[in-house]
Amino acid sequence: MDRLFRPRPRQFLTRRLAGGLTALLLALLPVLARAQGDAALYDRPTLVVDPGQHTAMINRASADANGRFVVTGSDDKTVRVWSLDNGALLRSIRVPAEPGNVGKIYAVAISPDGAVIAAGGSTAGQGRSKNLYLFDRASGALIKRIAGLPNTVLHLVFSPDGRRLVATLGGGGGLRLYDRAAGWAEVGRDTEYGDSSYDAAFSRDGRLATTSYDGRIRLYGLALGRPLVRQTQAGKLPLGAAFSPDGSRLVVGFDDTVAVEILDGRSLVRQPGPDTSDLGNGDLSKVAWSMDGSTLLAGGRYGLGDGNRPVVAWSGAGWRDRRLLPAGQSTIMTLAPLAGGGLLVASADPFLARLEADGKRRWVRASSNADFRGQQSSLAVSADGMQVDFGYEAGSKPSVRFDLRSLRLTASPRDGVTVPPRQDGLPIRDWKNHGTPTFHGAPLPLLSLERSRSLAVETGGQGFLLGSDWRLRSFDARGTLRWSRPIPGTVWAVTISGDGRLAVAAYGDGTIRWHRMDDGRELLAFMPRVDRANWVAWTPEGVYAATPGARGALKWHVNRGWDAAADVVPVAEFPNFFRPDALPLVLREMETARALGLANMAALREAVRRRTGTTPGARLHVLTVGIDDYGDRAKGLKLRYAAKDARDVMAALDGEQGTPYGKVLSQTVTDKDATRAGILDALHALRDRMRGGDPTQDLAVLLFSGHGAMIDGEFHLIAHGVDPLRPSQMAASSLSLSELRKQLGLLAERGRVLLLLDACQSGAAGGVPAVDAKALSTALAGSNITVITSSGFGEKSYESSRWGHGAFTFALLEAFGKAADTDHNGMISVSELVAHLARRIPGLTDGAQSTGMEMRYEADLFAAGL
Repeated sequence: MDRLFRPRPRQFLTRRLAGGLTALLLALLPVLARAQGDAALYDRPTLVVDPGQHTAMINRASADANGRFVVTGSDDKTVRVWSLDNGALLRSIRVPAEPGNVGKIYAVAISPDGAVIAAGGSTAGQGRSKNLYLFDRASGALIKRIAGLPNTVLHLVFSPDGRRLVATLGGGGGLRLYDRAAGWAEVGRDTEYGDSSYDAAFSRDGRLATTSYDGRIRLYGLALGRPLVRQTQAGKLPLGAAFSPDGSRLVVGFDDTVAVEILDGRSLVRQPGPDTSDLGNGDLSKVAWSMDGSTLLAGGRYGLGDGNRPVVAWSGAGWRDRRLLPAGQSTIMTLAPLAGGGLLVASADPFLARLEADGKRRWVRASSNADFRGQQSSLAVSADGMQVDFGYEAGSKPSVRFDLRSLRLTASPRDGVTVPPRQDGLPIRDWKNHGTPTFHGAPLPLLSLERSRSLAVETGGQGFLLGSDWRLRSFDARGTLRWSRPIPGTVWAVTISGDGRLAVAAYGDGTIRWHRMDDGRELLAFMPRVDRANWVAWTPEGVYAATPGARGALKWHVNRGWDAAADVVPVAEFPNFFRPDALPLVLREMETARALGLANMAALREAVRRRTGTTPGARLHVLTVGIDDYGDRAKGLKLRYAAKDARDVMAALDGEQGTPYGKVLSQTVTDKDATRAGILDALHALRDRMRGGDPTQDLAVLLFSGHGAMIDGEFHLIAHGVDPLRPSQMAASSLSLSELRKQLGLLAERGRVLLLLDACQSGAAGGVPAVDAKALSTALAGSNITVITSSGFGEKSYESSRWGHGAFTFALLEAFGKAADTDHNGMISVSELVAHLARRIPGLTDGAQSTGMEMRYEADLFAAGL
């Protein structure tokens, strides 16, 4: 039995111990606990975004007795002090923190006189004892660290006289009692709790009530001896508790129901309470009484159909009329009554507001973050990950595009360049806002109380990503965990780039972050501000770009040991870290160091250009043609992904700007523009752009994605506007082999040529002779021309929703990543490209499609990691 006790003199305690060695260990316990808490505090600076308000959910709020100050604690690892009068931010305090969860503040309280702030939460790593911090409100200095707690602090409350502080703990750790007169030393504890305790409340005369997920309410008397314990009846998971001002009643809110239970404040006998049977959703887990006791207040996950989560207020101390008071759009975390009938409301948005007695807002500190809730199926990303479409409000469709190449925010054109996550193709069930997602009927590994929130299935069903409240996880096609990453906030949406290299996730802290698909390592983060004008983007190393209104928001968090508040240093104080030129290269290179090197090379070229008027180095010329729509007379030829293939290949090769090419010049022709004349015009323009270049270094890449067919014994690239029922017109409206060979020869006089022909017997042009891909590639190749065809003799070129591309383009985009760089020299050579396509395409199509090729030169073509 380890109920609340007061430490006795040492001689009393040691009479019960077996010998001097045990007594020595008892004396060393505080030292050992402190050493355990001190172990391995993260000693490197960590990047944080601090725009002068919370960027992650507010977990708790507390006000002093005189109505001057409000203190809040958040998942953003800060404790913030606000003016209760006007909501102005007075101070931000950063606790010792580490990457991951360490530093998140789950509990705060301010002493009645406003002098001391207590804060606790995830204050040490897994398996280590936890800390409780006491700060001086006026200076922000750490007064004391209380170490050695066995579990996370979930709630803190000062006694009405400010002399005592109670901390309730997770995991059945019970509660601890600290005394101000004893230098905030522990003077009592109760460890006989069956589960976590999320709330504690003092009555004005000093009695203490606590809740616990073990389903029990505990009431301690003035002497803090053995408690009176009662099982709750209205719900199984009691969370919030509050005494009425006169102490005669205790209201309890629950995490598993909208029911509210009222108990006698001394006997815990159940009393009649408000009728909540018609409310029907969420919970009313946070409860309070107005200062005069006339109004009962409750809130939590209960919400209205419009997405708002109001405070429910009952007059007549809970037995009369009910009204709704406005709050935020996320779970209400704290209700704190104020003098004069006002109310302080904090919710997870993050949202903080002071309401007057009539429910009107005196001031509001609403979230400055984009809210990605409800965008699980709409967050969209381009094939190379360089463009992402999102919405600013919960549940909104993508309305804005951020382009990493141009570093610009624009209205989303909805042009098909970006695509939302795939969420079918694998037997995954109950993944959306659910605690028990399954794969093939078996539960996926989530932590207790964790909920899955988002899903993205890899192209081809090779695996999937599952986002949750606490982790981003990658699984293979058998449901086996590949990696798991801690996260800065709930993963409200996640998707995978079309080339399969990048996971792009939208988080509860208002950021969108790019991760490597192979191991989950973060490459880049982006935070748009709700003013729809400002943003900041950065790498884990601190290389960043930002609009003028957001440059000061990025800071280095620096720990100063366990026994001091942490410092912050604005990244803007280091001018060399502002590198908007390097940021677009990070996703291509999949690392920051190489991106910086390439950016520096590009800067040198630009310096030469400014001085000489021309850019040194080789040039890359790209022309991609993709046709899905062949016109009204050729609806039977319609394809699904050819135009997208052309756009995505062009976008990937645009990333070569900087190295090994000093300049990239590109053009895409699709659908109605891809007539015979339109294609020839584009080839002529390409040849003009190559004039005056270096024939030994410049490279022209041509991709044709569409139908090809034999007409009157000669191969033709089928163009838009053909009439399949009139063979003579079809030939005249298409591009013949002889014409294509002529155009390639003219280009080869001005540089190397790589022809990527995804048009060999596409399948929809049936009833025509089979194409001999080997003969075709041989006929088109030349001394400076290498040809790769998408399929072999008589084979079809396949496209599928599994890939979101044609098989040829899907494998090609993979190769532009690092998949083809088999010698790991950072470059993709002709032979490496050919080898990857020859290996990958048969694998994608179960052997139904293979490549044809004719290599006429060997050289490095592209930087790996496009």
